[in-house]
Amino acid sequence: MDVRKVAVIGAGTMGASIVVALINNDFEVYLKDIDEKALQNGIAKIDKMLQSLVKKGLPMVEADRRKKLVKTVLDYKEISDADLVIEAVLERIDVKSKVFKELESHCRPDTILASNTSSLSITEIQAQIEHKERVVGLHFFNPAQIMKLVEVIAGLDTSDETVQRAIAFGHRLDKLAVRVEECASFLVNRLLGRYMTEALYCLEEASAGIEEIDKAAVDFAMPIGPLALRDMNGADIGLAVANFNFQEYGERFKPAPILEEMVQKQWLGQKTGKGFYSYDPETKKRSKVNEELAALIQERAKAVAIKFQAERLFLPMINEAFLALQEHVCAAEDLDPALMAGLGMRKGPLAIAEEMGLDKCLTEMEKLFKIYGERFRPAPLLKRLVRAGRRRVLKENNEQSKKEALASK
Repeated sequence: MDVRKVAVIGAGTMGASIVVALINNDFEVYLKDIDEKALQNGIAKIDKMLQSLVKKGLPMVEADRRKKLVKTVLDYKEISDADLVIEAVLERIDVKSKVFKELESHCRPDTILASNTSSLSITEIQAQIEHKERVVGLHFFNPAQIMKLVEVIAGLDTSDETVQRAIAFGHRLDKLAVRVEECASFLVNRLLGRYMTEALYCLEEASAGIEEIDKAAVDFAMPIGPLALRDMNGADIGLAVANFNFQEYGERFKPAPILEEMVQKQWLGQKTGKGFYSYDPETKKRSKVNEELAALIQERAKAVAIKFQAERLFLPMINEAFLALQEHVCAAEDLDPALMAGLGMRKGPLAIAEEMGLDKCLTEMEKLFKIYGERFRPAPLLKRLVRAGRRRVLKENNEQSKKEALASK
């Protein structure tokens, strides 16, 4: 069945950006929230995003036409004819479960019920309703109207038909729709977490300064450094995600202590005016390094065990990529395109590993494992590939080239 009408539950920042992604591709959209104030705030966000497109050349008449595709509603009864519903509410399992119970009561039996969760269990969400087969994860990346990736996550009871319909829907939005098997933080954020945490450990031991770490990451493969990115997203959000992954995956995801201390000091980043950097209170533009934090790190720093190199930031991400492949979290040919589309990387972790040499990656990880422990325990799959004398993770093919081209747009 073709998806024509889509309902978005939640008019916050993420919900509003999903709406814009939809209307930019001519979908009729219901936007639902709990009260009129929340809906109007959502519409204001949508207006701002459309105005940004107008400044880039979109005719005003076209922006007005797209806005008219959105209908705001307060009652679930008003979305009963939607072909697909995307839930984008608070990232709490109890809140999401309540929403899905309401959706099952009011939507048609063939309506796809999707969650935009970035980390929570699709299986746990679908466990609360009777028709579990139609529940799927559709994880958009922020801002959804710009980012080219959507992760499609099946719970234990999600039907293949639902997954295929969700993937086809992602393609209609001109996105790279990648099937990801359910795991904590899914694919992209799981790998990102390893890289972000290692940057904090490098900082804690003062093997490199704040600006040096960020510059090294940008020069190597990233559009923005890990510490600047943490300031954008918020140290409090980062700590919550880090603790969740630590609980799910164990020691290799152990959060760096400095992150909790920054949350205690309310050095949360842009939203509080101070994080790894200091920010102008009005413009929110970065002014300089947080000198209090830099001084605190220097005061506590111990002897550096190993000289800082950019590769150290990416080796945990590379290792997690091989662990994800072992677990069949995604197809090998999808992994690099997903990271490139979702994070804006110029090259994915598998390509980086191949450039370094798989044997060198393993040698470096083994060296770091002796110093730092579980964060660098080499993935068994990487060991097997090296022992087999393999130089590449997967063979070149046209489909891979197409996905890389899409991811780099």
